[in-house]
Amino acid sequence: MSRLQTFDEAQAVDHAMEVFWTKGYDRTSLDDLTSELGIAPGRLRQAFGDKHGLFLRALARYRDSQARSLAPALLSEGLVLPRIRAIMLGYLQLAAEESEPRGCLIANTAGEVLPGDPAVADCLAEVISVVEDGFLQGLEHAVRQNELPEGLDLAANAAMLTMVLQGLQVLVKLDPDPLRLTPAVDAALAGLNALSRTGTLRSV
Repeated sequence: MSRLQTFDEAQAVDHAMEVFWTKGYDRTSLDDLTSELGIAPGRLRQAFGDKHGLFLRALARYRDSQARSLAPALLSEGLVLPRIRAIMLGYLQLAAEESEPRGCLIANTAGEVLPGDPAVADCLAEVISVVEDGFLQGLEHAVRQNELPEGLDLAANAAMLTMVLQGLQVLVKLDPDPLRLTPAVDAALAGLNALSRTGTLRSV
């Protein structure tokens, strides 16, 4: 009874997201989940149906806790372009500090679970859309504050930044020295840097 009374479904989804992110979908067992979440198998099934149902909830939580944080970060006070670079370099730094870099839950899942799972595919597409929209909002803000000139294909550049970020998240899991990729990030951002009216893309 005490477990039932203290069960926090949102907290359980948070913990499940971390487990799936670290171990992957296939390598995460029900025993792993019940142990990490501190609930009985029957309670897990009652709340989430099965492992797949909990995984979908974990992907939605990743969308809300990770992907949706991008737009506010880029819309805060100050220049946008240095912040984009800082965000990407932050992933390199995090990977350098981890003994086994986890990369991105979305990129990991795309390689592990797809194709063949339409529900997961829909979740991943939604997360990527949120990330792309976050970059788009940031670039629009950069134009409004005269950091970038008008007339750019902002949608294409937002898609490019999303592609770079997702590719980066795959490479950090493979490269023994993630910080080595810093010049590659700068090369990817060079086009926007050249268009910047402030010349401060490298200032972080």
